Amino acid sequence: MTRLLVRGQIDTLDPAHPVASNVVLRDGVVDAVDSDAVEDVEILELDRGDVLQPGWRDDHVHLLSTFASRCSYDLSDADSIEHLLERLSSASPGGNGWIRAWGYEPSVLAERRHPTSVDLDRVTRNVPTVLHDRSGHVAVVNTAAAEALGIQRQQTGILVERQDILIRTPRLAVDDLKIAAQEVFSEWRCNGIVAVTDATHTNDRNALDLLGEIGEMYDAPRITAMVGADRLNGLRFGEIRRGVEVGHAKVMPDVEGVTDLKALVRSAHDAGFPAAIHVMDIDTLEEALAALATSGAVTSGIDRLEHCSLALPEQLDRIRELNIAVCTQPSFLTHRLPKYLSELSSAEHRWLWPLASLVERGIEVTLSSDSPVVPANPKQWIEASINRPLGSNEAVSEELAKHMAAVSAITPGLPAGMLVIANDFGYRPVIGRD
Repeated sequence: MTRLLVRGQIDTLDPAHPVASNVVLRDGVVDAVDSDAVEDVEILELDRGDVLQPGWRDDHVHLLSTFASRCSYDLSDADSIEHLLERLSSASPGGNGWIRAWGYEPSVLAERRHPTSVDLDRVTRNVPTVLHDRSGHVAVVNTAAAEALGIQRQQTGILVERQDILIRTPRLAVDDLKIAAQEVFSEWRCNGIVAVTDATHTNDRNALDLLGEIGEMYDAPRITAMVGADRLNGLRFGEIRRGVEVGHAKVMPDVEGVTDLKALVRSAHDAGFPAAIHVMDIDTLEEALAALATSGAVTSGIDRLEHCSLALPEQLDRIRELNIAVCTQPSFLTHRLPKYLSELSSAEHRWLWPLASLVERGIEVTLSSDSPVVPANPKQWIEASINRPLGSNEAVSEELAKHMAAVSAITPGLPAGMLVIANDFGYRPVIGRD
């Protein structure tokens, strides 16, 4: 097969060979870097200002939630509950008769609280309404929605981590999700994202198949999808289902603290899955480390901590001792800065979203967005990693930040579809994704 020689400025992100003048592609993969090949090759000269580099990997997203957010009434600009209600008052029910809204952040609302069912009832009347906060972990329902869901009228209508209830809300039409996916994937391509990891703890066979169906229809990034640790049901770590790779077993601690993390991690390991545990505070991190320490060795892959947003130095030492990877979201520091300044102590600011401390200990770190919570924009992750608005001692170099955000360094064997050409106008694939 004819080889393609791409010639110009090449940023490999390989510490051993960071800059190259050309890359040879053959059979859909990188064949050589800085090759002397001149015969039997097609030559692609990069334009002035173009840079060939690895594409970015968003290593923790929620795909279906991201698509659903595009199908919902966006309240992310609300700065008070009154403003939120004013915006919501103009929302119309969807085809299923419900109003679905999302995106508010209680820490930036003037009242510094979640809206309640009493608030929603003022503007939604008898139309069932569900409002999701930006994190995706809290939803508020009005009285009509509570009745439709068969739950008792609650004083607040606030549901925290109650997917068992919210699953009874009418599902969005698959066609609507597909339209949203096309829009999302187009934006992500412009941001240079070529691979993603879906970290949704409710993923099961049906969710994987739906993601595969959507990915087949559009030019999707390469998708790896975690599966709920309680929903493995004969799936195999690393298998491919309709183009989607089965990833880690996701473990989500519950707010009441009754989830048996040790049992879930052990069952995941017994099924051949490494575990990925959602960790957002010091106490949960302590439980997660105890669970991983007593679960027995994992036979494939390595265990992960998702977020690890607060950690004590001694806990970071134990993460290294247990050979656990961390997927973190540095751009939370910019998107949620008011929340951290108002709700956390100065001591907690020093422990918030560790990065340099992880790298210094030799811990494997990847970067991500947690989309739709914050935008899937690698430039923001990298900028927040270099110039942190809090905890400047945890800043890393641009080279390190890019390495943690890239799908891989450019080395022989890397699929050519994982490469992008970058310039001032964004990113484009060097060839079609294979």
